[in-house]
Amino acid sequence: MKTLSITIPDALAERLNEYVTAGFFPSEPDVVLAAMSEFVRRNRVDLMERFAREDIAWAVKEAHAAQ
Repeated sequence: MKTLSITIPDALAERLNEYVTAGFFPSEPDVVLAAMSEFVRRNRVDLMERFAREDIAWAVKEAHAAQ
């Protein structure tokens, strides 16, 4: 596990605390972890596509340079 230390705006901290107080999460770090996990899950495909496009662009450039 890796530990991260973050600073967030007070208004956002209040929203996190509201989720904890309402019983949706056991702690504020759990809210942040859930949000980060969802962000990664939603953006995984976009990230893979970007890497693939970069690889293809590199291969095309190398193919043209070899001609």
